[in-house]
Amino acid sequence: MGQERNILQEPTHVIQEIEGQLDKLLQRKIDDIERDLAARISQEKEAARKQKEDVEREFLKERDTLSEYRTTVRAAEEERNGLLLEARKHFDKVVYLQAEIEGLARATVDEIKKVTEVQQKIEDLREKTAERAGFLKTDLRDRFGIVADALDKEDKPLSLNLDEELEKLRRIKELLAIESAAVGLGSVPEDDRGAEDLAALDNSEGAGGLRIPGIQELVAEMPAAAEPQPEVEAGPEPSEEEPEAAVEAALESCRRTEPANGNGEIHYFQKDNKILIDGESLFSAVDKTVEEARRLSVKLGQTESPKDQFFIKQELINWQEGLRALFLRVIKMTEKRIWELPEYTGGVLNAQSLRGILEQLSMENWSNPEEFAAFTAAAAELRTAYFDRITPRGAYLRALKKEITAP
Repeated sequence: MGQERNILQEPTHVIQEIEGQLDKLLQRKIDDIERDLAARISQEKEAARKQKEDVEREFLKERDTLSEYRTTVRAAEEERNGLLLEARKHFDKVVYLQAEIEGLARATVDEIKKVTEVQQKIEDLREKTAERAGFLKTDLRDRFGIVADALDKEDKPLSLNLDEELEKLRRIKELLAIESAAVGLGSVPEDDRGAEDLAALDNSEGAGGLRIPGIQELVAEMPAAAEPQPEVEAGPEPSEEEPEAAVEAALESCRRTEPANGNGEIHYFQKDNKILIDGESLFSAVDKTVEEARRLSVKLGQTESPKDQFFIKQELINWQEGLRALFLRVIKMTEKRIWELPEYTGGVLNAQSLRGILEQLSMENWSNPEEFAAFTAAAAELRTAYFDRITPRGAYLRALKKEITAP
């Protein structure tokens, strides 16, 4: 019985030892897991701490940037307010000066009218003096037989050349128009165009009924610089006509060009001292300028930015001024008898018609659609009449060659 009890006790003891070892092993595993967990937690805490520090540093940097940006914006706003204040001062000065210029312009118009009245009085006095001198001369001859030749030598009234002054007025008008466009950055209302009272060259009317008399009205005694040439019908063609191609080639050999005050070119035919304006080139210049102005007008209508509108209007004025300079050059040279207009087209293209175009170019503003339409209509009418006159072309070319080669 004692052996059986020992045999039973030994397996129990073994089992207890195994259980004890298993408990120790389990405890070691648990301890290892806890140590690993604590290490990982420590690492995560360290990583989180570093990440937190990085975020705080980045935030501080962004806050410094925002503070710097706020300072920059505040400085820019202060500078902007200062510039606005300066612009307002300049604008107020512009308004004041414009009012002064308008007042001086109106005063100039009044003075020119007075010049006209004085010259009319001079003319009336001259006529009365001439009439009285005629009576005295007749009376002396009839009563005493004295021939008073001295009475025939009557001093001519003084002539005033107002070209330069009127040209200055025209320039003032242009400056006012440009200035008004720059201040308003838009179209200039008809009622606010202070320069509308100014006229250029001959017979021009401004807005509101105020009008500067033309040179021929102001200076009655001043001879017309270039009288309209009557239309000269072409003479009978010779029985054996020169071929049109040969005539055109001969004329082309005489063709010359010169710049028109830096704006385009003027074409003319020259042989020896004879110079004839090429009328077709004038209308080509008009067509080119009008086409470009139409393009700019369309662009202007599609533009909403006031700044862009201002620059487009300025370009329109430049094209208009270029064409005006070309016609002014032609008129001045023809008035000085340096150049001539062809007799064949004298009924259409003459000093009077050129002056009409120049007047519109000087007084009208192409950024105003109505004024631009009025010019294009007048130019188209003159163009149609001109090309009707030179058709058939052969007769025109032969007449032109005959005139340029005439002694």
